[in-house]
Amino acid sequence: MNRDPKQQQPILCPSAEPDMEGARIFGVQTGNPDQGFRVGYLTEAQPVTPDILAASGDVKPTQVLRVAAHCMGNGCKHFDGHDCKLAARIVSMLDPVVSGLPRCAIRPTCRWFRQEGRAACLRCPQMVTDLADGTGLQQQVAGDLPRHGEPRALPS
Repeated sequence: MNRDPKQQQPILCPSAEPDMEGARIFGVQTGNPDQGFRVGYLTEAQPVTPDILAASGDVKPTQVLRVAAHCMGNGCKHFDGHDCKLAARIVSMLDPVVSGLPRCAIRPTCRWFRQEGRAACLRCPQMVTDLADGTGLQQQVAGDLPRHGEPRALPS
């Protein structure tokens, strides 16, 4: 039996934390607040190292770096047992920011791409794992605020 090696690789979350299993940096935020930020993709994902994390300076590394790591599946608040709801919200709530697929080192194993396809990739360059002062829409996409018409969770 000849198995495709890409199918044997773990599915990666493209919005991971640097301390997660299998974490690798695949993008760096470029631009500025006036022009808008976009992710610049590395040609090859790089291991997370203390030196790279320290280079983020006074901001959290996840505010300037895009990190991929093994998808936690049911251990993640965005996973519903079958799909990543964050990927679904990104595609349904945000407009594309590029017209063609960006070069991406993790696409073959990316959870968002496998689930949402090209539509996720066209929106991915505008995503940041930790957004310091997100707009209401950005907070809704992140799952921090309910969408219009959705029930608001009550405190426990």
